[in-house]
Amino acid sequence: MSREFRNLDPYVSHLIMAIILLGGSKKPIKASDLCEYLNTSRATVSRWISRAEELGFLKTSLARRTQYVMATQKSVELVQTIYEMAKDVKWGEEILMCEVFSGMREGAYYMSRPGYIMGFKEALGYVPYPGTLNVRVKSEVDISTIREWRRKVRPKVIPGFVESGRTFGDVEVLPVKINGVVEAHAIFPVRRHYGDDVLEIIHPESLRVKLELRDGDVVAVILTMW
Repeated sequence: MSREFRNLDPYVSHLIMAIILLGGSKKPIKASDLCEYLNTSRATVSRWISRAEELGFLKTSLARRTQYVMATQKSVELVQTIYEMAKDVKWGEEILMCEVFSGMREGAYYMSRPGYIMGFKEALGYVPYPGTLNVRVKSEVDISTIREWRRKVRPKVIPGFVESGRTFGDVEVLPVKINGVVEAHAIFPVRRHYGDDVLEIIHPESLRVKLELRDGDVVAVILTMW
C-alpha cells in the first residue's frame, strides 16, 4: 500500500467506502443520503467531503441546493488496494491477535527427537526449526475460536514413538499463517502442558528471528485450513 493510502485519515477512508457501497463509483450520490447511511451529522459529513475532495478522492457538484458526490478513480484504486490486501484471507478463516511469550523451553528438546523429525518431514515436507514460537490469546471468544477450529479442521497426526525406553505421544498439526505472510503450523501434542489459550507454532526457520519478535510483541495468526 502506498504511503498516501497508509497515512489517509480514517474518516476519509470511511467516507470513501460508504460512497462506493452506495454505488458512488458509477453515479452521483446525494450528500444527504450519505449522512443518513453513515448516521452522521451534515456538518461532519461536509467536512469529510471537503477533505476527501481536496485529496482527490471525490468529485462534487451542487444542483438545486443539493450537493452530489462521486468517487474518483483514486477512490476506486484505494478500494482495490484494500481488496488485494484482504483477499489472501479465505472465507471462513479466523484471525487472532496473539501475544508472543517464552514457553517452558522444552520445544527444542522435543523438536529434535528423531521420531518427530522424521514424522514432520513426511507429513509437512520440512524439518522444523528446533523450537516453537509460543503465542497466547487473551479473550474467551478467541479461545472458543481455537477450539472450534480444532473441531472443524482435520489435523495431520505425527505418530508417537518410543525412544530409549521413553514414550513420546502423538502430535496433531494444523496450518496457520502469521501476519498474513508466513505459512507455518500449530502443533498440539497429546501430552500438552498448555491450555487452549496457547498456540505452539513451528516453521523451518526460527520465527523469532525471521519476524524479529520479542516477548510481548503482538502478531496476527490466521487459523487456516488444508
